[in-house]
Amino acid sequence: MNQISLNTYLSRILSGFYVFLYKNSFYKLKYPGIDIKYRADIYAEKEYNDSRFNDWIKDDDILSILMSLGLWNPSLEKELGDMPTKIEDVKVELYKQNFNATKIKALKRQLTNLDNRYNYLYGVRHCYDHLTSLGYASSLKNQYILIHSLYDEFDNKLFTDTGKINFTLLNNLCNIIQENIIPSDIFRLIARSDLWRNYWCANKDNIFNKPTIDWTDEQKSLIIISKMYDNAYEHPECPADKIIEDDDIFDGWMINQRRESERDKNKKRTEKMLGDKLSKAGEVFIMANSNEEAQNIYQLNDVTAQQTIKERTRAINSASSLDVSQLPDVQRDITIEQNRLYKEKFKK
Repeated sequence: MNQISLNTYLSRILSGFYVFLYKNSFYKLKYPGIDIKYRADIYAEKEYNDSRFNDWIKDDDILSILMSLGLWNPSLEKELGDMPTKIEDVKVELYKQNFNATKIKALKRQLTNLDNRYNYLYGVRHCYDHLTSLGYASSLKNQYILIHSLYDEFDNKLFTDTGKINFTLLNNLCNIIQENIIPSDIFRLIARSDLWRNYWCANKDNIFNKPTIDWTDEQKSLIIISKMYDNAYEHPECPADKIIEDDDIFDGWMINQRRESERDKNKKRTEKMLGDKLSKAGEVFIMANSNEEAQNIYQLNDVTAQQTIKERTRAINSASSLDVSQLPDVQRDITIEQNRLYKEKFKK
């Protein structure tokens, strides 16, 4: 992105409003304050309570409807549920392979495919949400906020009479606003820019000169991302600039840090629970009450132990019966011990 566009985005965020052009006329979206949002919530809640017994699709019925139309099935539901973890795994691998240009290129393609697949599945899964009473109330809330936040180029409120709304104009302006929402990667680019960092470092405590509750959503997003980078810069294992400047690789670093922290916490809890048993045992088996708990227990193993578990699983699945001594890791241990004894024999 060129510097001019970056400056324009930053000016928009700092100003607290968005100016745009439609049919040769300028319009201004003044981001709503807490008073408008509060009234919108009251309005949406009232409409929800008044209409919830109408012929709306129930939230619990959407899945059944999608399946009856052939748009959805249990395997797609599982795939959608697993997708965030798969995306995280690829980002972690991007971080770990950040020095390997060939692998980075392949992983980037894989990540793009996963993102596209996730967006597609999510879109299908939630394509009928707007037909529920909750979806209807949510759309009314957003419409209320927009009606009370739009102004003309002379700073006059665009819709003064809520009983005479030009919904064609409203929808067209809404589409322009939706198409020009600042994406996450632009927020990150701004947060890393020298122009913003100069503002940020000069006065982090009162950057917008107003209470936090009065910040716009864009301002809050920029602050959160700026603090995210501050935490990375101040981290004892601060990543290199090339990692910070690549959003996907930087995500991988943060996910890896989070997972290591969670693994350490789980390990400490387990060690405390097992006490002396852990230090005296070669292997410890812990019963899990759910898939999530089983995954947490699995993560307590280091990389070598996880590889051993995978090898054992493959060996067991490929054999009708298997003795413990035939497990791949046990066979390796036996071979190593035999070699050690053989060497010891010739030393005497």
